Amino acid sequence: MFARFQAAREYQRSGALQLARQAYEDILAQEPLHAGSLHMLGLILAQTGQAQQGVELLCRALECEPHNAQAYYGLGFAMCKLKQFVAGIECYDSAMSLRPQFAEAACDKGSALIELNRCAEAVENFDLAIGWRPDYAEAYVYRGNALRGLQEDARAVQSFEAGLALNPGLASGHLNLGNALLAQGDYEGALASYDRTIALRPGDAMAYSNRSGVLKHLHRFDEALRSCESAVVLAPDFAFGHWNHSLLLLLLGDLRAGFEKYHWRWQTDTFQVIRRKFPQPLWLGQEDLRGATLLLHAEQGLGDTIQFARYAQVLAERGARVVFEVEPALYDLLRTLPGVDTLLRQRDPLPAFDLYCPLMSVPIGCGTTLDTVPCAVPYLRTNPAKVWAWQDRLGPKTRPRVGLVWSGSMTHRADHLRSLMLSDLLDSLPAEFEYISLQKEIRPGDMAAVQASCMAHFGEELLTMDDTAALCACMDLVIAVDTSVAHLAGALGLPVWILLPHMPDWRWLLERSDSPWYPSARLYRQERAGDWNAPLAQVRADLLARF
Repeated sequence: MFARFQAAREYQRSGALQLARQAYEDILAQEPLHAGSLHMLGLILAQTGQAQQGVELLCRALECEPHNAQAYYGLGFAMCKLKQFVAGIECYDSAMSLRPQFAEAACDKGSALIELNRCAEAVENFDLAIGWRPDYAEAYVYRGNALRGLQEDARAVQSFEAGLALNPGLASGHLNLGNALLAQGDYEGALASYDRTIALRPGDAMAYSNRSGVLKHLHRFDEALRSCESAVVLAPDFAFGHWNHSLLLLLLGDLRAGFEKYHWRWQTDTFQVIRRKFPQPLWLGQEDLRGATLLLHAEQGLGDTIQFARYAQVLAERGARVVFEVEPALYDLLRTLPGVDTLLRQRDPLPAFDLYCPLMSVPIGCGTTLDTVPCAVPYLRTNPAKVWAWQDRLGPKTRPRVGLVWSGSMTHRADHLRSLMLSDLLDSLPAEFEYISLQKEIRPGDMAAVQASCMAHFGEELLTMDDTAALCACMDLVIAVDTSVAHLAGALGLPVWILLPHMPDWRWLLERSDSPWYPSARLYRQERAGDWNAPLAQVRADLLARF
């Protein structure tokens, strides 16, 4: 039996898992309580997509050998494959209690803690593993991932580089280093890291996809497209790769192909969490809408809902009875939206409906192209009573009124690109105007600039977007960075000047100063990443010329 077990182990070490599995099963057929075979077969099953069966065998192995640290370690691995991370952590703790300085168990425990978003604890465990095994390159790499989860990208880069100094051939280290450098805006460094990953692991679809993002930031769009295409050729079911490809197609103006691919978002981990599932059919244009009740539901940010709310009327014109479920903050604003039969707040009980469609998938069914964007504005209306109240609050107008929005939500993944300091904006604007803050919240770093200026700020009085819309309507002009208020002003048909980073969100396209989505908008773009001087200087000149 010993020789047969050793032969099975050799198969396993060489990667011949099917032969190893057959050998372990043959042993267990003759000796059902052979602990080593239970243990190793359990590992193979966990590695090959049968983690639940793997857990059962590993538990039987531990019944035979209750002090086997390696079996506890394997059980932790299998539990994590089942996404039972708390149970996996308990197994790793048991393994470390039985084997002092079990570096691999500490490292894998750290990885499980990252999955639970307990990144500070994860760093502690990676530090333990590195202390026990200073040459443990993988632990440095995983530690870098935990530091990224703590938004400590500079320390993460150092950790990745330390791991790669120990093992320059570690492809995952180069990939994760590229991700950290990309987050820091070091695009050339990130590109070099992704290229190194691909050289080491030519079939790495994630590396090709992430590389396309770097090339996009460098405005090397043809190369970015080729990199996206390589990713999805290598991995046809790679949802993130298709979604990333869609964003590039949309940015380049290929709306039909871009929106079709954009539907892949629902297969990514990020969107699976918010995905709505109904027994009714998903509408993507196949069914005739005449006489049908169609549920539209908001899915992402307030700006997205405002931008795509225009499609309610398009669907109504095709014969649909439109039920529209929206964020509570937008409910009052959208009560007069054309084409809506029933408006609901999220979490309101749903009426009966025949079909449903996530709001940002509607362009697929409508076959939207750059030339057929529904662009009739305004499609939103303000509340006259609220407008009158704001006008009374503001008092007689003695100078042109300009509403300002200079920063968005700090939780937005690209906020560091789109937002700017209020002091930088005010320093660039001429003094001959009355400036009004249209923001609900002021960041601590901007509070001194608000207090030092004569700019009115109403903050908590802006309870809903309906309140903000009424205040916007009192302005002669809105100047905004890429936030929901920019969409709001555009949907109201108000003059709005939008400040865009060097790499804008896809909906603003490239180079052009106008928007097919909002005819009343004018776009001001950074010429270099992070440099607002040129667009702000143009805004100043245009303000003085316009008024």
